[in-house]
Amino acid sequence: MGEINKSRLQLIFTMLLFGTIGTLTRYINMPSSIICLGRAFFGVITILILLGARKEKPDTAAIRRNIWWLLLSSILMCCNWICQFEAYKYTTIATGTLCYYMQPVFYILAGAVVLKERLTLKKLCCVAVAFCGMVLVSGVLQTGLHISELKGVIFGVSGGFFYAMVVLINKYMKDISPVNTTIMQLALVSVIMMPYSAATGAFGEVSITATGIICLLILGVLHTGIGYIIYFDAVNKLPTQTVGILSYIDPVEAVMLSAFFLKEPVNIYTIAGAVMILGAAAVSELTGDKKAA
Repeated sequence: MGEINKSRLQLIFTMLLFGTIGTLTRYINMPSSIICLGRAFFGVITILILLGARKEKPDTAAIRRNIWWLLLSSILMCCNWICQFEAYKYTTIATGTLCYYMQPVFYILAGAVVLKERLTLKKLCCVAVAFCGMVLVSGVLQTGLHISELKGVIFGVSGGFFYAMVVLINKYMKDISPVNTTIMQLALVSVIMMPYSAATGAFGEVSITATGIICLLILGVLHTGIGYIIYFDAVNKLPTQTVGILSYIDPVEAVMLSAFFLKEPVNIYTIAGAVMILGAAAVSELTGDKKAA
């Protein structure tokens, strides 16, 4: 029981950590591709150092067996991160985060198409409720959508879609641990984002400030490197439903920080939409076969 409680506290810590990512990026005045590059680079270096301190090595045989799936998932992760960070630039942290949390909806639909999973009435209702929640969060019913706000919503939803695809691709990988998957994905993201950033002129748009550099280091080292190691250590020891329930600390905290720390507007429609999106996502993920649970 003590080990379970320790793992639960570790997971809560990482969810509280991940919930601050949106707020942290407000202080990184750099193109999204550079943020992705920095996060991946500092993240993978940190993980390798931590594994070295524990006298562990990446499983190169497992990585070779899954290299093509790893490459595909890394490309999708690049798209996921870029869309997530772009959403934060164009809309509030609350709106961007909640639209990003449409990811379970896309996973349900992708599972039905790709994995031939049965699309039950309950899952269809979850999709419909989450979509209605996204409409409320977007603000289109109250004031209409400004171009900037529309971009933020589209980027947020797109980020959720790409994240769902990463999760889907990960299902095809065989005999490789989550830590080894993450090491290779972060390394490949670094390699992919380097020429992409150069080709799009992102390096020329970098605004180097002490605050931006420090925040990018924190994002890569703490939120990605250290955070992922603690997260995987906890997830491997906890029941799936416990992980699912505690994962919703992340978006709830992000919305609260958006309102109270950044003073971004959060109205009754945002709250109602948040309840609908997160509620639908939770129901779709956490309910199912009682015997399996």
